[in-house]
Amino acid sequence: MSNILISGCGISFSGQKPTWVKVLKLCGVTIIDRSGPAISNQLIINNIIEHVHENNDVSHVICQLTSMGKLDVKIHEGNKELYETDSLRNFVHDGYWPSSKSDEHEAKKLYYKFLYSPCTEETDTVIKLLYLQDLCKEKQIKLFVVQGYHIDWTHKLAEQLHFDKTNNIHDDYVASEYYKDHDFTNHNTVPDMRYQIHLAKKFNKEFLKLNIDHKLDRFHE
Repeated sequence: MSNILISGCGISFSGQKPTWVKVLKLCGVTIIDRSGPAISNQLIINNIIEHVHENNDVSHVICQLTSMGKLDVKIHEGNKELYETDSLRNFVHDGYWPSSKSDEHEAKKLYYKFLYSPCTEETDTVIKLLYLQDLCKEKQIKLFVVQGYHIDWTHKLAEQLHFDKTNNIHDDYVASEYYKDHDFTNHNTVPDMRYQIHLAKKFNKEFLKLNIDHKLDRFHE
């Protein structure tokens, strides 16, 4: 069985909710899940690159991009109040506060007002993805990149990214029959269980192509 390395935001993170990654795990697929709740594209891509550099145990990589504008903050004794006082993003994941777009703390308000640069974030994301493409090609790893949310690609180098930039999971979910059962508690945007099963089947059919259809069929969308 192949080793599948996956990184994404809460849409994929199997440690918090029943996601498509958890469905594949239940089918016996060996998955290294480097996803995290609400984390940014910077951390999503970094997690993949670091693992691929440090290990030779990966045959497939799925990179589930999230929305732009997120910020992950490394937590230490001097800045714990950032997450401790936040009404929604009041947790730490892997040493980081995945603040998403929360701006309840004055420091985050000032960051978005004076420091955040959308064009710089896009450039950083594009360059990292280009490097990830080359790295996977060099190591003969099959790479699949999927957008979790819409991204407005404007950088000229984005044309060299080899994935579908016209579609994303969230818009597809909202337009589907599954959305009517969505739980909107706490501004939740993570798709419900039936759509997650749909995603597991879709990604296996389009990319992984593992012999697990008989196991996936046990899950009813």
